[in-house]
Amino acid sequence: MLDSFAVGNTIGEHLSIKDRIVVDEIPSGRYHLTTIMEAMKENRVVSVTYRQFSNPCGYTFPVEPYCLKLFENRWYLLGRNNRGEIRIYGLDRLEAVEPTDERFRLPEDFSADAFFSTRYGVVIGYDEEPRRIVVRSNEEHKHYLLSLPLHHSQTLIEDCGAYADFELYLVPTYDFVMKLLQAGPMIDVISPLELRRTMKGWVSEMYELYKNV
Repeated sequence: MLDSFAVGNTIGEHLSIKDRIVVDEIPSGRYHLTTIMEAMKENRVVSVTYRQFSNPCGYTFPVEPYCLKLFENRWYLLGRNNRGEIRIYGLDRLEAVEPTDERFRLPEDFSADAFFSTRYGVVIGYDEEPRRIVVRSNEEHKHYLLSLPLHHSQTLIEDCGAYADFELYLVPTYDFVMKLLQAGPMIDVISPLELRRTMKGWVSEMYELYKNV
């Protein structure tokens, strides 16, 4: 998130060429981002009206705003709801956000970086444990992984020229699987076996969609 603000500040310092700098628009940050950030500064509970994409109506409840995360051009709020659950909410699904007079105490041991350290994206995977994952990238794509790792835990195991093997330690959630699928055949999951099977299932479903082309 700080990197995003830094980019904005840098562009602001070079207004004469702003029309020559292309930055993706983030619609979810337009309406509620400032309200939530102000509430976070004062540890103030917010009342949110949240509507999932699959539901016709939203519902209103209080949330203790712990942190904000920007992922795939969408803003997300991580917070504790009125049932005592730590959940993540997409700002693009918030119909309303109102600060309340109620204050909350942020847990002393809470760290946004630590919370997301073994996760990719915003799908939390509460019931899953992080695990060692090994992926193999072909010669063309390995340079992209070296210059922009999939995850901060990524390390190079071996570069064999025609391919390179990388090790990661995280929860293999839906978001991570989608990221691997974006690379198509340029990335091969070596282990664990369960993740290979998950990838195979998605690839098989995609094949069924296009097999008659």
